[in-house]
Amino acid sequence: MLIPAAVSLIGGMALAQRFKVLILAPTILLTLLMAIGVWAGRGDAASAVGLTAIVIIADLQIGYVLGIILRHLALVARAGRLRPMPVANSRGEHSAH
Repeated sequence: MLIPAAVSLIGGMALAQRFKVLILAPTILLTLLMAIGVWAGRGDAASAVGLTAIVIIADLQIGYVLGIILRHLALVARAGRLRPMPVANSRGEHSAH
């Protein structure tokens, strides 16, 4: 269960870089369908497959939030490197350099 959880965490972070939060709904549905397919194919106990699906979905959402935070931090760092614009003085005139 550790490898699928790690993959879904990284997948959530990747989804956050390109998509809005609405992408989580079809991704969660796809995850549930895959869990049902695994349950039908391998014959595992339904409780084990359900627990794995819950962990994967939770990690997907946590990864999405972490990805949003990383994207925000990258934007803040990039904005700090930009050259500030000259500010006009109080009379509306531009300052001379």
